[in-house]
Amino acid sequence: MSRPSVSCIASASVNLMKNLMGAAIFSLPQALGRSSVLPGLITMFGVCVVQASSFVLIAVLCQQYGAKTYRGICSAAFGQKSGRIVDFLISTNSFFICVAYQILVADFLQKAVHGLFGWDSVSRSALIWGSMLTMTLPLSHVRNLSPLQYTSVMGLAIIVLVYLYIVSDCLENLDIARLNLGNNLMRIDMGIFSTLFLCTETFQAHYNAPKFFRELGFDLRAHAYTTAVSFSGAFLIYSSFAVAGLGLFGSNILGNVLRNYPVQGDKAILLAWLGMAFAIIFTYPLVFTTGRDSLISLVPQLRRMSKRHPNQMHVLLTCSVVAATATVGCFVDDVSRITEFLGATVGSCLCWILPAAVYLKSVLCCPTSTELESACEPLLPKMDMKVRQLPTAGGVLVAYTSGMVAVGCLAMSIGVSDVFGFI
Repeated sequence: MSRPSVSCIASASVNLMKNLMGAAIFSLPQALGRSSVLPGLITMFGVCVVQASSFVLIAVLCQQYGAKTYRGICSAAFGQKSGRIVDFLISTNSFFICVAYQILVADFLQKAVHGLFGWDSVSRSALIWGSMLTMTLPLSHVRNLSPLQYTSVMGLAIIVLVYLYIVSDCLENLDIARLNLGNNLMRIDMGIFSTLFLCTETFQAHYNAPKFFRELGFDLRAHAYTTAVSFSGAFLIYSSFAVAGLGLFGSNILGNVLRNYPVQGDKAILLAWLGMAFAIIFTYPLVFTTGRDSLISLVPQLRRMSKRHPNQMHVLLTCSVVAATATVGCFVDDVSRITEFLGATVGSCLCWILPAAVYLKSVLCCPTSTELESACEPLLPKMDMKVRQLPTAGGVLVAYTSGMVAVGCLAMSIGVSDVFGFI
């Protein structure tokens, strides 16, 4: 099999960067503020390294088990029923990302209508339900989502412009930034876990790792190179944006950094609010559809009903789930809380615990050729499934992945305890 070309690797690197970049970037300045600058940047870098390594590890496991999906890896390692865990995680992740989108739409529209029309008393609930009924819900019913891919590109372009604006604004107000960063330079407390959770969700694209591995011709070296380039680029963008946002607003930083800007006197920010609101509304169905499909795959009753009454179930399920995301969004006004919860739970499972657990299972209980063939998905046609002993680097990788499981479980327990007020 020929090696992927440089242009192929470059294209994959750009696409992976697009997967990593998202609206969660607006919460990163607050993530840095919760743990202070130096511990926060060290935590962000550590998360980037670990999650880049697990992204590569997923490709190694795809090759080991002949799997073509993240679900296929878990099913091959732990049995078919374990695939439901992945379906549950994906549907939960999609649901709460949609909730975060509802919150962000309310953030941006509330600021925009105040700036455009002077309406400062419009409730967030009215904005969420109004945008949901008029735009989000009808778009979520659409079956062919390919035209909406262009709006996700528009959203990414707006994020790039916001990044450039925030960084340039910080440079223009360097004296204020130095003061704010100096006041938040070094502090060690429980806030570092909030930074860990937010960064875990921000550097998450692991469900798509098998897809990138397949597009790169199942070349592990090319996959590793693509991962290194994309995650390094994402870290540079995220860290500089977080430092710039914290430098501008200091301890007053909000969960959505754009909310810190005043309503009057800044047309660029006004355009950013409007652009992001509509970009998120049109991106919502792309995330929602993934979660809905995973939910149907997870629940056998829904799967049977969808086959018997496809149109009725499509309408009923879409309306109920979209309405549920709007309802939850009305009760939460800080998007960073949703991002933090997702990072502590779903992110810890998908990026830390499951890849490491499958690796440890493969090393400690190496499957036979017969087991590999029975578990194999048709990823590599006509390939003989032979037992391959995964590398351990003298036990270093076993210790490393064991640490990933331990840290992931610890983060999960702390995150859930924080959400329910136990700590």
